[in-house]
Amino acid sequence: MALAGLFSRRTFFKEAGAGAVGLLLADAAGVVTPAHAAAPMKGTQIPGWYRLKLGSFEVTILSDGAYEIPTTLMATNRPREELTAFLASNFLPTERGLQHVNIPLINTGSEVVLVDVGGGPNWTPTTGRLTDNLRAAGYEPEDIDKVVLSHGHPDHIWGLIDEFEEAPRFPNARYYIAEAEWDFWTSDESSERLADAFKGFAIGAKKHLPPLADKTTRLKPGAEIVPGIITVSTRGHTPGHMSLVVSSGGQSMIVSADCVRHPFISFEHPDWWQMTDLEQEKAEASRRKLLDMAAADKALMLVCHISFPGLGHVARAGDVYRWVPAIGKWQL
Repeated sequence: MALAGLFSRRTFFKEAGAGAVGLLLADAAGVVTPAHAAAPMKGTQIPGWYRLKLGSFEVTILSDGAYEIPTTLMATNRPREELTAFLASNFLPTERGLQHVNIPLINTGSEVVLVDVGGGPNWTPTTGRLTDNLRAAGYEPEDIDKVVLSHGHPDHIWGLIDEFEEAPRFPNARYYIAEAEWDFWTSDESSERLADAFKGFAIGAKKHLPPLADKTTRLKPGAEIVPGIITVSTRGHTPGHMSLVVSSGGQSMIVSADCVRHPFISFEHPDWWQMTDLEQEKAEASRRKLLDMAAADKALMLVCHISFPGLGHVARAGDVYRWVPAIGKWQL
């Protein structure tokens, strides 16, 4: 009997539309039954890396994962209802917000530079993916020549030490951090100035930074890491927080680190203060300075905590700004 005689076209689409049919099979008696291709859900994502060219440099954005924070941290100088209304208007959750951790690896052709190292295995259960994604992107920890630390918060430095080996995770690297940042985290100042909720940050910093003292260069603002990678002081989030300007072949990218954090708040309301900013007025001034620079120079910006891979541009919108996500340019 012809297949067309077993069921009508209308019946076929009715069965297929029910969502239960992957294939229709007929047995020896000509009875049609659906074939169920059931398989367990996977619950995982593809490896988190994204690659682009910046002039002659090759930049690979690596994901360390993502974690949630309560939205009560996002705008401490504004009424709660104003914040939640703003988040809701942008289709965002009003109780907890997702923070991606995007880490740039910059291959200049002569050196491989990593900017921050993620939270390691002990920050949150959903972070600590950097090493796996580094390898998925074709690199090994031993390939890293220089590590720049933007600041001393856990999601940026707690991946420094391989706790199984009790040794640096990037054994061949030289490390770079602002002098003011090093002094803050390796002295009692951090534990004295941080709010009680964040005092654990100081404990972790003292665990991860001092073992690398002999391999760490303490920088003044404006220092050059390698030709084409320059530091910019963006104090406020922490006392020595720094961002980077990466330039090659007439193209530039600003690595904001935590000076800019949120795709809507940081741009449309740069005067809203985040609780994790230690010096909030200075953090606001640094944020405006960096956003002005990005808008004026039409530079690409990499934001650590915006949805992976965190790349976009800054456009002026009156007295404030607008985040324009970059259209992906796959390097083939």
